[in-house]
Amino acid sequence: MSQKPVLGLIGAGKVGQVLMRLLYKADYQIGAIYSRTPPTALAGQVQAIIASDPRDVAAHADLVVIALPDDAIAEVAARVSSVALDGKGVVHTSGAHGVDQLSVLAENGAMTGSLHPAYPFASVEKALTELPGSTFAIEAENNLLAVWLGDIVRALNGSILSIPPGSKALYHAAMTIASNYTVTLYALAQQLLLTLSDEHEAVDGALNALTAATVENLRTQGIPDALTGPLVRGDVSTVAAHLVALEQYDQHAADLYRQLARQTLPMVRARGVATDELENLLGRS
Repeated sequence: MSQKPVLGLIGAGKVGQVLMRLLYKADYQIGAIYSRTPPTALAGQVQAIIASDPRDVAAHADLVVIALPDDAIAEVAARVSSVALDGKGVVHTSGAHGVDQLSVLAENGAMTGSLHPAYPFASVEKALTELPGSTFAIEAENNLLAVWLGDIVRALNGSILSIPPGSKALYHAAMTIASNYTVTLYALAQQLLLTLSDEHEAVDGALNALTAATVENLRTQGIPDALTGPLVRGDVSTVAAHLVALEQYDQHAADLYRQLARQTLPMVRARGVATDELENLLGRS
C-alpha cells in the first residue's frame, strides 16, 4: 500500500459522511470539509477543519472527494480550478457522470477520476455497517490516483470495478436497473397481491422472503442457475394463465410481463429448456 493521501471532502451528505467516517477509522487523515450546511458534527468525528469555501479544501488535502448531487459537480469543479492543483487528486462519487465533469481541474494540473460505491445509501448509520465489502467503480486518469483509489477500496474491504472512460452512463443504467427497478417490480407484485388480500403484512412477508431468497440464489449459484419458476420448467400453460390474469387486471402489467419473460428466455435456453412454444406465446422480439 502506498503512503495514504490526506483526504478532503466537498459535500457532507450521506455518501461523503460515510466515506470520511469509515476512512478515518482506517487511519486516513481528513484535512478539511466543505458543505453548504456547516458540517460541524462530521468535522468533529474525523478531526477535520471546516472550510468556508470549496477551494480551501484543496489547500488542506492531497485527494479531494466531491460528494455532491450530479448537477453540482461541474460548477464546484470550476470554482476549485482557480487554485493550485499540481500533484493533487480530485474525484467525484457520481455513478452517472464520468471523469469529464472534472476536465477543468485536469487542465489545471489535477489528477482526476471518480469513485462510485455500488451501494444504496438509505441512511448513514446503516451504510456505516454495510458499505464495507461493497464494490466500487473507479475511473482514474493517472497511475498514482489509481493506486490511491485502489488503496481506499481495499481499506474498506471492497472490490474494484474499473470503468473505461466514457462508459459511465451505461454503468449507471445497469446499476439503476438492478437497484431502483427491483423496487418497481416489488411494488407491482405488491399491488397485484393487495387486490386479492388486504393483509399487507402477510403480502410483504411473502414478497420479502421471495426476494431475499432470489438474491441469495444469485449470490451462491449465479446466472442462469439462480432462475426458478414456470419459464425454466417450460410450463407454457402456467405462463399463458399468467397473461390472461394480467390482461384482465391491467394491460400495461401484462405487456411488462411479456417483455420480462422474453428477456428471460436466453437464460432458459442456457438451462437446456426448449423455448419455441414459449416464444410463440410471448411473441418473438
